[in-house]
Amino acid sequence: MPAIPTLLLTGADRAAKAGFLKSLLALRSPRERWALLDNDGNPPELNSSSDDFSFAAVSGCACCTGQVSLQTGIVRLLRESKPQRLVIAVAAAAEPSALTQTLLQEHLAASLHIARNLCIVSAALQSAAESAQDLWLRQMQAADDVVVMDEAAVTALNGRSARIIGPAEARTLALAALAARAALTKPPRG
Repeated sequence: MPAIPTLLLTGADRAAKAGFLKSLLALRSPRERWALLDNDGNPPELNSSSDDFSFAAVSGCACCTGQVSLQTGIVRLLRESKPQRLVIAVAAAAEPSALTQTLLQEHLAASLHIARNLCIVSAALQSAAESAQDLWLRQMQAADDVVVMDEAAVTALNGRSARIIGPAEARTLALAALAARAALTKPPRG
């Protein structure tokens, strides 16, 4: 089975990630089967399943105490729903290096291709404790792009990341990355 193109969403603000995720899912092709693995406690409207969309939630820290839950959730979701695209939304506390190690473990690495890693940032960054800001800075550094959800987030970043983009550009890049990887994994016709 070819690796599933996967979008990884990190960041501090659950509401900002949920807003981005809703807008991204609204743009997906109805002919494609997508799945969402939620480790972030997203709102109820995102956690319903249909023929072309599957949802699973896992609890615990995705990079330490909930690592096994994350791995099990991914494997179960892939086996049961057989999605063409996967989105993984992780909680704010996810340490990016440990999360990457988890997703690159042999049994997962063969099934997933992280097509894009987006760190969603909002004005919540300004009011966070310094230790949380340090973690979120590591998430931003590990991300392909930092998606600012509001103007206050741009101010909060204050030069911390060179790869700052807006939600519309991020959705376009995410969809293109997922589609490009899918095109590479499709078997030839004939």
